[in-house]
Order: sequence, then C-alpha cells, then structure tokens
Amino acid sequence: MTEKYSALFQPFKIGKLELKNRLVVPPMGTGFANTDGTVTDRLIEYHERRAVGGFGFIIVEVCAVDGERGLGSPHQLRIDHDGLIPGLKKLVDTVHKYGTKMAVQLYHPGRSTFSFLLKGQPPVAPSDVADPIYRQAPHGLTIDEIKDLVEKFAQGARRAKEAGFDAAEFHGAHGYLISEFMSAYANKRTDEYGGGFEGFLRFPLEIVKRSRELVGPDFPLLFRISADEMVPLGRTVPESIEMMKRLVEAGISAVDVSIGVPESSHYTTAPPHLEQGYNAERSVIFKQSLKVPVLVAGRINDPSVAVDIIKSGKADLVHIGRQSLTDPDWPNKVEKGHVKDIVQCLSCNEACIEGLAIWLRPSITCVQNLAVGREALYAQPKTDKPKTVLIAGGGPGGLEAARTAALRGHRVTLYEKDGYLGGQTKLVSIAPGKAVYQDIARSRIAAIKQLCVDVHVGKALTIDKIKELKPDVLIIATGSVPAIPNIPGINKKNVISAAKALCTEVQGDNVLVIGGGLVGCETADYLAGQEKKVTIVEMLKSTAKDIGPAARFFLRKRLKENNVAIITQTTVKSVEDDGILVDTPDGQKKIGPFDIIVLAAGATSVNDLEEQARKVVPEVYVIGDAAKPGKILAAVEQGAELALKL
Repeated sequence: MTEKYSALFQPFKIGKLELKNRLVVPPMGTGFANTDGTVTDRLIEYHERRAVGGFGFIIVEVCAVDGERGLGSPHQLRIDHDGLIPGLKKLVDTVHKYGTKMAVQLYHPGRSTFSFLLKGQPPVAPSDVADPIYRQAPHGLTIDEIKDLVEKFAQGARRAKEAGFDAAEFHGAHGYLISEFMSAYANKRTDEYGGGFEGFLRFPLEIVKRSRELVGPDFPLLFRISADEMVPLGRTVPESIEMMKRLVEAGISAVDVSIGVPESSHYTTAPPHLEQGYNAERSVIFKQSLKVPVLVAGRINDPSVAVDIIKSGKADLVHIGRQSLTDPDWPNKVEKGHVKDIVQCLSCNEACIEGLAIWLRPSITCVQNLAVGREALYAQPKTDKPKTVLIAGGGPGGLEAARTAALRGHRVTLYEKDGYLGGQTKLVSIAPGKAVYQDIARSRIAAIKQLCVDVHVGKALTIDKIKELKPDVLIIATGSVPAIPNIPGINKKNVISAAKALCTEVQGDNVLVIGGGLVGCETADYLAGQEKKVTIVEMLKSTAKDIGPAARFFLRKRLKENNVAIITQTTVKSVEDDGILVDTPDGQKKIGPFDIIVLAAGATSVNDLEEQARKVVPEVYVIGDAAKPGKILAAVEQGAELALKL
C-alpha cells in the first residue's frame, strides 16, 4: 500500500457496521432493473464489478418504496413488497463475497417525476406546486396519505434488513419527496407538516422513528441530504445541520452530504468546470456539528483530493461516483500505487446522468468505459475465430474499435494520417475546464499499446495499402472537417475555423464566432479568456442547445461574466470588408467590423475510402464522424459495438 493514500484504506465503522475502507460507490440510477422493479443479472454484474475493484461500501441506487405513485424511471428498482426480497438478497450476497458492504437507498420522487410513469396519475408532493424543471402539476398529499407513506418507507427499511443489506439510506436530497417536505422551496403547507422548521421536519422524523421500530437499534440508517439547495427559498447549510441534529436523535446513524435540487442540478452532478471535492466545504461543517459519521459527494475523482478530505477531517467516507463508472478498479489501483493507470472520469454526464434523465437512453454507460452495464459481455472469452482488422483513423472511435477488437482477440492494425493519436480530443481539451478530455485518448492509447495493436502514426491509409494488407475487416473512422457554409466572402483571409482559433494565436481583439453550439460557445469562452471582445451569432433562439444542462449552465455563466455578446435568431448573409451582413427578426443589418471571424458551423464527414474498399475487403464499416458528424460518445459507442460483433 502506498503511504500517501493509506488513509483511504483504513477500516471504519458506522455503528457496529465495519467497512474495509473509506471508499463508497454512491447511489446512482442505472436503468438496469426490470420494468417491474426486480433485480436483473445485469444489475448484479454491474455492482459485482465495483466490489471486485475494491470499494468498501456500495449504496444501491434509488429504490422505490411505492410502486404506484413513487416511480421516477421506467426501469425503477423497487422495494415496495416482500416478493422483491429474494432478488435483492441475491444482489447483496454476490457483493458480500468480496468483503464489500452494501446499503440500499429508499426513495420516492415526489413531484420530481412524470405522470406517464404513474399510469397517468399526477405526481404527489407536500403541496400542489409543480417543480420548475419537471413541470408536472402534483397532487398535494392528505394527512392519511402522508401516514401511509411513512409506513411505506419504514417497511422498505424492514425489507432492506431482511434482504441482507448492511444498512439503508433515506433519500432526503435532490428535491425528491422527503426533501420536498423539508424546505419552504417546495412545502407550502400550513398544517402540522409545514409552516416552519418543526412542520418541515415532521415527515422525515416520523419515517426515521417508525423505521427504527421495525429494524431495531443496531441496523444502520443513513440519511442523504442536500446541504444547500442552491435555490431561492431553498434550505441552506445551517438549517440542514439543525435538521440533521434532530434526525440523529431520532435514530439516524450517518449523514450523507450532497447538494442541490432539480433546478440546481448543475451543482449536484457538476461538470469538469467545478473543482473536485467542491462539496467538502459543506460536509466539514456537518462533521464539526454532528456526532455521527459523515459521507460526502461532489466530483471526487483524484485520489489526492479524496485523501485530503479524509485526512483534514472534512468527511469520514468519500463517494467515488461517476469515477466508479469510468474505472471500477480505482480503489485497487490507488492502493497498489498505480494512480497513473486510472482511467479518468470526464464529468461530462453524457452517457450516465443526462442520457438517463432526459430519456435519451434506457440505461447508463460511460464515454470512458463502454463496459458499464455490459460487464458479462466484456468478460467473455476471446473469439475462437480471430480476424485481421484494419482501422483507418486514430480518433476516439478508431481507438475504441481497436481496443475492443484487440480485447476480443482479433489482430488489429491502425493507421492515423496525423502525427498524433486522439483526433479532435486534442482540440476539445483546449477549451476552458476540459483538460481532462485528454484522457479519452491517453487511456485508450495506453490500452492498445498493452494489447499490442500495430499502430502507424503520420501515415494515411490508402487503397493500395489496403490491397497489400488484405484485411478481413476495414473500419473507417476518418472523422470530419469543419463545414464551410456557402456564404459570400467566407474565404476572406480573416475567416478561420474554430480549430485554428483554438490551436494558434488569434490576431486582433474583436472576434465574431459564427455558430452558437457546443464548438462555437467553447471557442468563444476560450477567446474571451484571452481578453478578446467576442460576439456570437446563432440562428436558433438560444445558444449551447447541444450541450448538457450542467455544462451549459456554467458555460453560459462564463460567457456572461466575460461580456461575450450573443445575437440569436440571426443568420449571416455575407462577409464584407466593413462588417457582416446578417438577417435578424427585424430585417437585415450590418454588424462589425471584426478583426477575425471564426467558423463554428458544424462539420463534414471525411470518407474517401469506402467506395473503393468495398471492392477488395469482405467487411467494411464506417463509424463516428466519418459516418455522421456527432459527439465523441457516438463515435466510441459505435466503435465498441462494432468490435464486439466481429
């Protein structure tokens, strides 16, 4: 064990429950349960992989205590009747084999769900006030309904104990039902369940007391709380601490400190622009104020950050959340001193939180680890019919295809025309706050080197070389180039691509960026940071529509702070010497002049090999931007899926 990180691997107790280390997989929705809420082999294999990786404690994702009005997703894990206990027990028993302890999070979404998940019934809440994000008019709960829900939570705790879980956690954070009762932000009641501190606290207190009656004095009960809801009328740290003091008196064994509600979820699952461990400044106040263990969440990816939180007394246990998706072996690598081998979480949210939250995908995966939720598939023996696989392009898609094909036992050769591997990750990582994106290439380059992939850098793959090598499979992953719109004057010398703006010194102080999507906004952010006067012209009603909500919040915030001018619903008609002619809702006008004009108007696929290659190669596939310009996630998913099927 490396002494530097030894504090992370000291045993710790929550009451009588002993954990082998301080590293926790927090409750994160996966979408791996069946639609009836039962445990699947896929869910078991996912958690087993994290136990194998060395985590001391796993808290299973949101588990519904009410299967009728308490569902937050189509594949919601449930614990609302005894028939679910055997499946949950199978999950726990599997994880226990590795010395990892396990809790389950007891959950009700309250108003933070959709009626179509509730068979057309409205969501329920303390008051009939809709959440500003979900925008579903809820049914304000009656006293009898509240009492019924208290019992549902308590029975969930009982079932957790009977299933063999080592603890249960009440989800009192993130704007879900318990949280809603605890804050004037959502609770507008004037009866005994609202109206102020005592009323706000009554529902969770009744849940804890009734649960304690059913599970006895020794079964650990944890409580997750948003230390600060980060919204007007929301609960703040001092209020949260006073509430936790009362909940601890009622029987809570440990407090799990998070942050935010749906309206402020950009803090809950922060993008890379927020510093690691940002929530520890709040957890330390809980640690100083309470006599029970404290867990903390909030972008803790770096072992140095994690160990500092423990050593400085800011928390007793640290959540390694999204990072546990990216690299389930994080604990083992840290303990053995192999920190440089950790595959880094990008904090991008694309394939995990945001994809699941806005129904873009039925379950989670990870840009950096496509094996998430497919652990058994990736663990299969190598193919007994290896093929010769030739790959054109060493960007994310090509690298992932090479890595996965080599893992499956195929003989892989990769050609990249540029003098480096990684494709557009080199550009992406230049944008403010996104240096971690270099790891998309770094981790895959390390993997294909270890797998003995034959790599040729600085050499474009030609049809003659393809004929010479005679591969069984050709994968074309040649990416894309910036699109050049058909606009008069677009070829003037002061018009450059976003790529050039990021890679070279931009001359002049007054810059126009054409295009307000991801590339345009991040390029504008970068240039504004160099004290340029930047204007964005975007044809849509708003900017950054192709960016996830968390990253979009902070990007727009920085653009505003850096005085970037944004002109929406505007189309560039021509580039002229004395300015730019644009179409606006109020008619044509001229803006500028500008020293430099940056194009961020999309991309065009590069695919010069396919037609000829199909005449000489048995199997030809086109992936990533070469097939259709898109995001890195699409490229790596296509590369992995294809390689698994070869």
